[in-house]
Amino acid sequence: MSLPLRVKAAANATGQLPLEERIKMRAYELYVLEGNESGSELDDWLQAEDEVRDAEEQSAKLR
Repeated sequence: MSLPLRVKAAANATGQLPLEERIKMRAYELYVLEGNESGSELDDWLQAEDEVRDAEEQSAKLR
């Protein structure tokens, strides 16, 4: 799964933040992108977790 460019940039810019904080930020972005509608919190969190961890793995491969 290819990550959106914005996610890759955010991963680089926020790489110094704790993992949970980066996931929280991305989950909130997803929530906002979906129109601030509640009901998908768990899905947003799980998607954010996958994206952040994937970006972290890709970044580690480039080092």
